[in-house]
Amino acid sequence: MKKRLLGLVCVLIASAMVIGLAQPLKATSIDEEKKKQQDMENNLDDIQNTLDKLETMKNDMNEYIKTMDSKLEEITAKIVDLNDKATAKQTEIDEINVKLAAQEEDIQSQYESMKLRIRFMYENGQTQYMEMMLGSGSLGDFLNKAEYISELTTYDRNMLDKMRETKKQIEETKASLQTEKDNLQTLLEEASAEQDSMEKLVEAKRVQLAATQQEISDAESEAEAMKADIEDQKQLIAAMQEAERKLKEEQERKKREEEERRRQEELNGQNNANNNNSNNNNNNSSSGSFVWPCPSSRRITSDYGLRGDPFGNSSSSEFHKGIDIGAPVGTPIVATASGVVAWATRSSSAGNWVVINHGDNLISVYMHMAYYIVSGGDYVEAGQVIGYVGLTGQTSGPHLHFGIGTYDGSWPPAYVNPHNYIG
Repeated sequence: MKKRLLGLVCVLIASAMVIGLAQPLKATSIDEEKKKQQDMENNLDDIQNTLDKLETMKNDMNEYIKTMDSKLEEITAKIVDLNDKATAKQTEIDEINVKLAAQEEDIQSQYESMKLRIRFMYENGQTQYMEMMLGSGSLGDFLNKAEYISELTTYDRNMLDKMRETKKQIEETKASLQTEKDNLQTLLEEASAEQDSMEKLVEAKRVQLAATQQEISDAESEAEAMKADIEDQKQLIAAMQEAERKLKEEQERKKREEEERRRQEELNGQNNANNNNSNNNNNNSSSGSFVWPCPSSRRITSDYGLRGDPFGNSSSSEFHKGIDIGAPVGTPIVATASGVVAWATRSSSAGNWVVINHGDNLISVYMHMAYYIVSGGDYVEAGQVIGYVGLTGQTSGPHLHFGIGTYDGSWPPAYVNPHNYIG
């Protein structure tokens, strides 16, 4: 904002020179402003290069996150599959446990039956053989019965062995299933750990991406501000060039007027020449007395001289280079004396403001207008309305800031107490 204000002040200087302030426009000033513009454009190029790099980083990070998200989807699917397989293995193990329990019951039952038969034969062995001998019709019959008892005993032993073998196979199957489940669990834990690691990497990259996006936003804002400054600088240079052109035109006009005056002197004599000189001098000096710039209000809210910070942001004092006249928005503002409008423009601090050249290096300043109704180069009479009270720029309320100063070739002008002119 300060750059823009300074630029507008420079334009004011250039324009004021056109309408008759004493000092000529320095040729180097335009070159200096052009160099400033080039520096601004170089800065803008640097900002744009930074933006390009940030955009590349942003795209790379987005691509990285996209790739990682795809891998995360694969790992998530893998984890789901491993969980399903582990659940299936556990189901098989549960079924094996049921079979194993049933087999153990069968073995125990077979074992108990065999024990009963062995005990019975042991306890009743002699009696059993006597009954078998007496009850047998022949020796062959007896041998057959004895063989039957032997085969029954062998059967019990074989059945018990088979059941134990079956139990062993079931236990081996269970152990194999448990190993497979343990392997699946290991794979599941590894996949989950990888998933956690990737999620942390993605989250860190997202944080970095957010920071990069903020850098991009800041750089874009800086670029926009720089573009606005460059545009202001271009307008400043154009105004200074226009002022230089008008200055030359003014010099040529005065030269022609002087030649015409001399010609008239030769034709009409010295008396007529003196009258012409008097008229020319009157044209270039202040015509008429100074009037109060805000006729409908004489309420001074801040006078010329030392004052505190009007916004309350600082406890230190400042020198107020004019007077503030409080009035409602829309109150007419008039030219304090006749003269030529040097500049009518807008700035961030002064708002809508006008400068009038009254000749003899004397200027008057009017700030914070709602709007103005004159343009640079307009001739105005004392008391002519030039604008209306407002609260544009840096202001705490509607008022007119009015100042008077002398200009000797440098800006700001040497401000003086306005009361010396307007009472």
